[in-house]
Amino acid sequence: MNTPSLPHTLEVAVDDLSIGMYVAALDRPWTETPFLFQGFLIREQQELRQLREHCRSVWVDARQSTGDGVRHLARQPDAAARQAAIAKVKFDNRLQQALPIWQDARDTSLRILNAVRFGQNLDIATVKGVVKTCVEHILESPAAMLWLARIKNSDEYTAEHCLRVGILSIALGRELGLSPLELEQVGICGMLHDVGKLKVPDEILNKPGKLTHEEFRVMQLHAVEGRKLLLANGQVPPAAVDVAYAHHERMDGAGYPRGLKASQIPYFAKIIAVVDAYDAINSDRVYSKGRSTMEALRILFDAANSQFDEEIVLAFIRMIGIFPPGEIVELTTGEVAIITACSPEHKLKPRLLLVLDGNKQPCKPKILDLLSNPTDQNGLPYRIGTVHPTGAFGIDIETYRREGLIIPGHL
Repeated sequence: MNTPSLPHTLEVAVDDLSIGMYVAALDRPWTETPFLFQGFLIREQQELRQLREHCRSVWVDARQSTGDGVRHLARQPDAAARQAAIAKVKFDNRLQQALPIWQDARDTSLRILNAVRFGQNLDIATVKGVVKTCVEHILESPAAMLWLARIKNSDEYTAEHCLRVGILSIALGRELGLSPLELEQVGICGMLHDVGKLKVPDEILNKPGKLTHEEFRVMQLHAVEGRKLLLANGQVPPAAVDVAYAHHERMDGAGYPRGLKASQIPYFAKIIAVVDAYDAINSDRVYSKGRSTMEALRILFDAANSQFDEEIVLAFIRMIGIFPPGEIVELTTGEVAIITACSPEHKLKPRLLLVLDGNKQPCKPKILDLLSNPTDQNGLPYRIGTVHPTGAFGIDIETYRREGLIIPGHL
């Protein structure tokens, strides 16, 4: 089929389509497809699946599509800018689909913890349903769920920690090649791994300073308490009981509560151990400030084979990336930027969005692609000096994403 001479249209690969785009033409005759109308607005996932089954690319009409990014395509003369606008709308739509799933999962996590606090039964059927939905969404669009896991704005640390561990464990399981059923299992394990902490006194759990030997012994009991709580519920998968009991065991046998050898630690417990440690290092706590993604990954890497399974750590680093979108970096010039993208082939040279000048004052956002070796005002190459945790310098990465300046998963 020849390229149609339709105004305001852009050819889009079917894998890049999303709900809200108006399909004006196909790369094959309409009569060879199940679509009833020649031209339609994509409204549901089934239409996306049918388009992917029958076409390689379609032509999207910017004027009739929903979403500001697509409607503005007609005013974008540059093909790269038009493609970026398509990517923004695609990600925004997926984020809108992911947000209620995330919120439902967060609410479920809160209910789980409250049930444990008040001695009620765990609603495991609801947990399984929420995790199954999360798995389906991560398999289709991991970037949206991983982006939501970066936004930490709740006082309910334990609930959100359990949720983030569940989400990240599903994504890591996907990286490791687990089946959808196994992903559901590991997601449930992540959601329930820390329930035993609710049996730890608050004055120990949230102590600002270093724990005494006796306090640390009490803290370690959360693995035993978690096993007891989950065993008392006949609906909890055995794997979740094992993980609650074993996620603090170490590869060198120095873990707790049983000092298991590497070969004795359940595989899912090894996965949860990596994700649990990463999120704890990466998050603000009463007794410590959250560290940057790069520092958290370095700590995991240094502990591979002694504390964590090396294969799982390397897979996790591949999944997160050394410079993931949304990370805040301080350049050697003193300027501050947000990482917007990073090519897998050039992991140390990401694309940046400069947002603060050398005096840490807001400046007009400017794109810096380190792959092209840009130079500063002194003619020296730009270099990343320090990687900072989310929220550093008061920067709200979500604001820049909404403006289309950061598009996770798009390069």
